[in-house]
Amino acid sequence: MRSLVTLARTLRPLQKSAVTGCFMFAAFSVFWTTLVFFLEGAPYHYGSDMVGLFGLIGACGALAAPLAGKSADKRGPQFTIRLGIFAVLASYVLLAAGGTHLWVLIVGVIILDIGMQTTHISNQSRIFALLPEARSRINTVYMTSAFIGGSLGSVAGSMAWVHGGWMAVCGVALVFVLIAYAASTFMKNA
Repeated sequence: MRSLVTLARTLRPLQKSAVTGCFMFAAFSVFWTTLVFFLEGAPYHYGSDMVGLFGLIGACGALAAPLAGKSADKRGPQFTIRLGIFAVLASYVLLAAGGTHLWVLIVGVIILDIGMQTTHISNQSRIFALLPEARSRINTVYMTSAFIGGSLGSVAGSMAWVHGGWMAVCGVALVFVLIAYAASTFMKNA
């Protein structure tokens, strides 16, 4: 356990990826936590079976993983991390503006998942290159941070839904995305 703390304290690119991944997963969890509430209400009035279908639609984002990996190898992970962040940002702008239209919701889900996959794969590409012999421990630090973000996003999304509905949900997610962008842009690599 001590070595995990040492890695987290000393590897700046790991810190940068961990913070970026934390807030990106928070933004991602905001959506998936509240989607059931949104789809059960007006204008959709769908049941939980439809939410499951949206999960399958979102799985299309997994198709972006090989492309994200190749792009990170070719142009560098920082480029593809930002590309993923901008995709998630665009998805929330789209979801906020037109989430009451089914086709907009579907497109937003696909863009959200592609952006998340791109950011996640690119963050891992960056951190795995740091110390190949410590890959598992580095991934532990990164994924722990991501799951903390996921928990934060679930709580924040639920609270946003209760207090402000869909627009508040999208607003909270956008704040998380902007924090991830700031971390990705302004945290130092060395």
